[in-house]
Amino acid sequence: MSWIVAGLIVGVVAWVLDFILWTKVFTKGMEAFGTRPAEGQPAGMGPKVVGALALALVFGVFFTGVYVHVRASLWATGVPGGMEFGSILWLPVAFLTLGLSAWYDKVRPLLTACFWAWFIRLNVVGIAAALLVK
Repeated sequence: MSWIVAGLIVGVVAWVLDFILWTKVFTKGMEAFGTRPAEGQPAGMGPKVVGALALALVFGVFFTGVYVHVRASLWATGVPGGMEFGSILWLPVAFLTLGLSAWYDKVRPLLTACFWAWFIRLNVVGIAAALLVK
């Protein structure tokens, strides 16, 4: 399988996982961070969902392309290698969210959710990329 096709599949996996995480898992305490449309105005979620899917596809192709080029340099191979790559990419996000949560108390629930969402997303996407790219 071409790494580009694998990247598109990985992007869909990332999009579905992101949708599940932000609509089913990280819901408690997030009400204050969303914006509601004005009274009588439609929510317009269609363009937002399509935009999120487009970004996820670009992310999947980029992630898989970089993984293909660096997988020989990783300590682990196969699925553990994909998780290793995902965790390496997650470290800057982890430091950023932990550092910001020290200063911004009001958004700490959102930053904590981002911390775990990116950890889960990058490891699952790493597993998918390792399984699809041989």
